[in-house]
Amino acid sequence: MQMIEDLPEGEYRQHDGLTSPESSSPRGNTLAGHRSPPTHPKATGIKKIFTKLRRSSSGHLDGELGDGDFRRGGMRATASARLGWTSPSLSFKEPSVSFDKWSVETLENWLGALGLSQYCTALRSWTHSGHHLSKATPQNLERELGIRHPLHRKKLQLAISARLSGDQLNTPLHRLDHSWVLRWLDDVGLPQYKDAFSEARIDGRVLNCLTYDDLSFLRLSNLLHVTSLKRGIQVLREHNFDPSVLKRRSVPDEDPSTRTAAQVSLWTNHRVMEWLRTVDLSEYAPNLRGSGVHGALMVYEVRFTSELLASLLSIPSGKTLLRRHLNTHFKELVGRSVVQEKRELEAASGYTPLTSSAKVKMPKKSQFSLKRKKTKSELEFDDLLCPLDEKPPLGALQDREKETNGDGRLC
Repeated sequence: MQMIEDLPEGEYRQHDGLTSPESSSPRGNTLAGHRSPPTHPKATGIKKIFTKLRRSSSGHLDGELGDGDFRRGGMRATASARLGWTSPSLSFKEPSVSFDKWSVETLENWLGALGLSQYCTALRSWTHSGHHLSKATPQNLERELGIRHPLHRKKLQLAISARLSGDQLNTPLHRLDHSWVLRWLDDVGLPQYKDAFSEARIDGRVLNCLTYDDLSFLRLSNLLHVTSLKRGIQVLREHNFDPSVLKRRSVPDEDPSTRTAAQVSLWTNHRVMEWLRTVDLSEYAPNLRGSGVHGALMVYEVRFTSELLASLLSIPSGKTLLRRHLNTHFKELVGRSVVQEKRELEAASGYTPLTSSAKVKMPKKSQFSLKRKKTKSELEFDDLLCPLDEKPPLGALQDREKETNGDGRLC
């Protein structure tokens, strides 16, 4: 009896009188059920170009993110209070002993809560207690634990310092993990940097201590975006890093006539776009996505003007009436005192305006220059992006004093 050789499905060679499926013989028709599905002709010309298009993956985060971390396309960035975000750091069960007496197993769970679980294997083979880890130098962390990312080392050092001091564990700053920081980037209008911030595992403590040297690891070089981060950190620090102070939506009974600069400084990027729609500029509002514009930037940054805002909104320079309309509402929004301070700075000699294309000028470091060795405290606070003594403009301070009652609380 003639047998058909075992060949891939849909491929039959002519053998002992049997023909391929393409044959019109009756015997060949019995094999029609094994035919492979017909192939479509390849696209040519402009169709070939469109078939190669792929959706941008700039919003995807690093593959190491856990199930509870932020992912684009999932929950909205502003849904934390409404849906009850669960922080990975809160899932860590606090031991009853001091950090010096922590076991290796406790340290591994703690590293996982910090988002640094990739170093647990090296930690298990090198350290034996929390006391041993607390004495580690940056060189030890890089050589023994394999922590080559500078911001990972910085995050671990800041976390160890907070554990040893114990004075930051009950503050809102301690509860702001790297997932919250990713959502905060939406608030300041810089979602395009989520990949870099996720890779660096930036949490609240690292955000508070970011330096200009750290910008290169976050792929930040645009001066306007760096200034946006600076002012965003400043307004958080003034409110003790309480995330609930940020205003993402307008209040139904809000009276624009009683609005102050201090209140506008709490506006997120989405709230600014909402304001643009109320002043008949809704067609330009979407242009603020990814611009880094938020309330603190408009109020606290003296170099931020209505002309810069018009440029970011892509309002043509020839539409003078439209730009004048924006300038009028911008002055009403930030207040007369803030506008006056901006004008005085513009009139000063040597004034350099802030533009959307300016780059951060980092000082060149010579490899032959001799520098004094920094102590541990200097490593954390040298050249901070937002200095600890940074003050808001005088106009914003005056508005804040007006809305502060006798017991020191905001009305």
